[in-house]
Amino acid sequence: MEDEPFQLRGVIMNAWVDKSIECQVLLDFIVDIRLWALKLLGSALYGVGEYRAAEKALTEAVYLRPDYANAHCDLGSALHALGDDEKAIQEFQKAIDLKPGHVEALYNLGGLFIDAGRFQRASEMYTRVLAVWPNQWRAQLNKAIALFGAGETEEARKAMKEAFKMTKRIEVHDAIVHMKQLQKKKKKKKKKLLRRSSNSSGGGGDGDGPDFVVVEVSKFKRVGRKTTVRQELASALEIRAFQMTTRLGRCDVELLKKEMGEADVPVSYSGTSGAPQRSIRKAALEIILRRLLRSLKAESFQGAMRAINERILSVLDASGSGRVDLAMFFAVLAPLCSGPPDRRKRVVFDALLWQPVNETGSTQIKRTAAIAYIKILRAVYVPSHGVSDMMEVHGESDASKISFPEFLAMFDDPDWGFGILSTLVKLEEGDRKRHGRHICAICRYPIVGSRFKETRSRFSLCNRCYSEGKVPLAFKQEEYSFKEYGSESEALKDKCACFNLHSRSSQGDEAG
Repeated sequence: MEDEPFQLRGVIMNAWVDKSIECQVLLDFIVDIRLWALKLLGSALYGVGEYRAAEKALTEAVYLRPDYANAHCDLGSALHALGDDEKAIQEFQKAIDLKPGHVEALYNLGGLFIDAGRFQRASEMYTRVLAVWPNQWRAQLNKAIALFGAGETEEARKAMKEAFKMTKRIEVHDAIVHMKQLQKKKKKKKKKLLRRSSNSSGGGGDGDGPDFVVVEVSKFKRVGRKTTVRQELASALEIRAFQMTTRLGRCDVELLKKEMGEADVPVSYSGTSGAPQRSIRKAALEIILRRLLRSLKAESFQGAMRAINERILSVLDASGSGRVDLAMFFAVLAPLCSGPPDRRKRVVFDALLWQPVNETGSTQIKRTAAIAYIKILRAVYVPSHGVSDMMEVHGESDASKISFPEFLAMFDDPDWGFGILSTLVKLEEGDRKRHGRHICAICRYPIVGSRFKETRSRFSLCNRCYSEGKVPLAFKQEEYSFKEYGSESEALKDKCACFNLHSRSSQGDEAG
């Protein structure tokens, strides 16, 4: 294939021997087409997470045309993804040298510098982005982060306020509040150190250690069944992060069901098990995902495809054949789509019914198909938990079939099913739930979602810090008891109930 352009060049040279000028124009046109194809191929491969192949295609593109700024920029992104940051910096810099106002190269280089901890350089890159694109709020926010990392707190606060003016997003407002809390904490710490140094002639700690300790799981007790188990919340937060990266929460599960009904994918025997499948190439799968996530901009969709390829397709196509079982893919996607939890589970079951191994028109699926699905689901979303012995014991030779209610019992099992879905739904619903002026005792961020209150010391933790087992050093104790509040109205009801109980107890004591 690679020799074809040169063979074509010979044919054209013979045909246009007397018309050298026209021939050169045509040759340049052919080179341009090849260059354009390599650039598109490299960008597409990068978009689905095939970084090494993307690097190869883009390297060839910049070899063909060293002054192609966009190709240098994309090559820099691929190299950064592969961990070769020094070469990535060189490629981004070449793109910027060729085109000083190259926004994408400047922005990506800023991100690389933040990842590397070179905050001052990152701030410079985002400043240059804003010079070209003054209303780019993400660049403004990243500049604030870079300035804060560089220790320029006051400048960071100003940049953060500018970002909030541009977008009015609540997340940016929370970041400003968080920055103020950190400033207050820093001032208090400084005063404490000054007092300590004036009262002591030497020795002792420097006060720069963490203000929290990480407590083992056994010391975290729950008050009430509604309080989420710490380990379960940690897994659910990881799944939620993936859901937000891929924007699957924007994909209505009914749209997934509709796509499944309209997909005209022939049955094949390309699977490793030899069982019939609706096998589809990854490139064709990307077209389906583009329809499902049609509201996403090109850059966001590219990021979503990268994450889906790394987490889902790598499991579904473990052999590297380049094809996946479309029915299983829809079934794995459905729990993270938007819509009522019961409806998501129904679409999962319908996707498994759609598999060719099940009889057309049947309302039951093979038990082995359900077990295989849950194995894959857990391998994708909760790989650290592994697969329990219970799943392994019920062998693959079981020819029995199960109905939807029986499948639900398997799916909802908290130990070897996907019972974590209820916690994920709670996280989805809590994205906009705030708790007045309550801030997390560890990270100092305003608490969004659930608030975990320690019943004796009365400090509060956010979802993340609770899941990580962090508690303030000042409240160190043998055991901790937490109660989860989904909203401040719940906390208020609890407070009123305690007050009424206390009042009745006091009245009883007086009567006695």
